[in-house]
Amino acid sequence: MITQIDWETAWAAGINEMNRLSTTNYWNQRAEDYSDMVLASDCNHGRNILNLFEKEGLLRRNWHVLDIASGPGAITIPFAEKVCRVTAVEPAERMAAALMSYAQNRGLSNIEIIPKTWQEVDEAVYLKNYDLVICCHALWQFSDILSQVRRMEAVSRGYCCLAHGFEAPSESRELTEDLGIDGGEFDQFITVFNLLNDSGACPNVDAIDYTLTRSVTSAITSVEKLVEKYRPLNYRDSEMIQKHVQNHAKEGMYKVSGRMGVLWWKVA
Repeated sequence: MITQIDWETAWAAGINEMNRLSTTNYWNQRAEDYSDMVLASDCNHGRNILNLFEKEGLLRRNWHVLDIASGPGAITIPFAEKVCRVTAVEPAERMAAALMSYAQNRGLSNIEIIPKTWQEVDEAVYLKNYDLVICCHALWQFSDILSQVRRMEAVSRGYCCLAHGFEAPSESRELTEDLGIDGGEFDQFITVFNLLNDSGACPNVDAIDYTLTRSVTSAITSVEKLVEKYRPLNYRDSEMIQKHVQNHAKEGMYKVSGRMGVLWWKVA
């Protein structure tokens, strides 16, 4: 007997709690430590996704790219260095400010920001406006993900791309487990892959390695904010976090490595 899985329902149920907790206000609070990581890492995972498109022979200088949930620019900055124009969708004003500051420091003037969530953007205004529409590490914001993917396809005249980590850094897993933060067993990447296949998108699948680098202060703050998303932070938590980060840091910097899955397809 073959069991048919409703991937849309599975997705909505699987990301429900993360979607509820990961508000715009939360990401405004994370702007400083997250920006520290993006800058110290020199947009490592974004550059690796860019390299993937270059390797496939797809990237063009005249492209206009749409980066959904851009944060401080891990995707936006590397692509802006290679293409004509990048538009970033980012509702958290402190994240957007960090992005524009980073762009200015890099001498980039081809970036603009839509200060909204993707759900708030009227896709009818941007029909077939972009050569690549990408959303990285932010799929949890869409409980109705297939509907939002269709809207991405509507504004793309070329490609769509969804990227998400599928092999979390072991150091991070160990620490969150010790802190009692249950990330759950839900596999976002596999669920989205199956959902896209069932919908007829049939995406290409690639994997990239990445390394995230950040200061000790940034690493400690990021984990503390993560804990506070679920429950009040206590003295034992702070002590455990500081000990872990200090023990894994080298020359004042904390590094973790992981793998990310990249789904990309040409829009019909």
